[in-house]
Amino acid sequence: MKKVFLRYWNNPTTQLLFRYGIVGVLASVVHFSIALFSYKVLQINFFVSHFSGFLFGLFTAYFGHYFYSFNDNQKHQKRFPKFVITSLTALVLHQGGAYTLVNWVKLDYSSRVLPMLVVIVPVFTFLLNKFWVFSPIDEEM
Repeated sequence: MKKVFLRYWNNPTTQLLFRYGIVGVLASVVHFSIALFSYKVLQINFFVSHFSGFLFGLFTAYFGHYFYSFNDNQKHQKRFPKFVITSLTALVLHQGGAYTLVNWVKLDYSSRVLPMLVVIVPVFTFLLNKFWVFSPIDEEM
């Protein structure tokens, strides 16, 4: 059993997913906390609250993934523009999802929409980050 665990744990993809997950959870906690605080305490509109949380989570995610998840050594000029595109895609998914699910589907923002979006969107962005933003193929160019 220990050999199976060690073989699985020593797999580079497993380690990347673990590191990515740590940064993702941290960015999600930052996003969730800022959005919820803005919405509940400051009583800012849910749409603006969600955007504020997204921005704080964005910077947490970029630096965390750059330095920790992908341990990247490429210049920020090479990686950051792609990360911004990925993040803008995530923003559209977050904001569009929040708007649609609250106004059209009539789900509660705090208990249903916010938790749903901070889980679904990171899965999509992981794939973009791994295979495009921080792709090892770019390092050869």
